[in-house]
Amino acid sequence: MPMKKARKNAQPNPTRARTGTDRLGPAGAGIEEECALQLKRIGDKLHFEQKLLNLIAKLFRSGT
Repeated sequence: MPMKKARKNAQPNPTRARTGTDRLGPAGAGIEEECALQLKRIGDKLHFEQKLLNLIAKLFRSGT
């Protein structure tokens, strides 16, 4: 399904028009929290992948 093109004279959405510094407050407050959240997501994904690999290795290991 084709997407509708925005009109050239349309007003931008105020929630999307904000810049990163506006959204994060004065002096970039909140950058640390966003970084920590992203690192946590990466760590969770790696932990899940490692657990999955361990399970596969356990299933295919001889002796089980």
